[in-house]
Amino acid sequence: MRGRRLSFAPAFAVAFVLLYLGRPVGWTLVDLDLVVGVAVWPALPRAGRALLLVGVVALLLSHWAALVATGLGDGLPLLTLQPADRSWETWLVLPLAWALVLWATRRLTRRDPATLPSQDLVGGTTGVPVPVRDLP
Repeated sequence: MRGRRLSFAPAFAVAFVLLYLGRPVGWTLVDLDLVVGVAVWPALPRAGRALLLVGVVALLLSHWAALVATGLGDGLPLLTLQPADRSWETWLVLPLAWALVLWATRRLTRRDPATLPSQDLVGGTTGVPVPVRDLP
């Protein structure tokens, strides 16, 4: 992502997913769905948004199921159904969230004209490159 300017939502999502990649396995993925969903929503087509909603609802349902299991006295999972020996959230949800955030960041941002050679492109604030030879 060198040479790209990120708005707050994608920058926060990148940092948030990196934080969770370094977390202990027993932690739950609280708010990961919200942060990643907000960051990638504008970059997704209609079908992608539907898939994102299905994935977010599935993750939220697993957290609610863990909370119900805790209330019923079936261990102490609190907010995650991920046991330490089968870390499915770590191996499935986090890499998918990371890939979605990186894809959306690349799709939503343009190259910063300040980092490009000035003799090739003139960008202005719109980020739309204009060939130098076509200028009046």
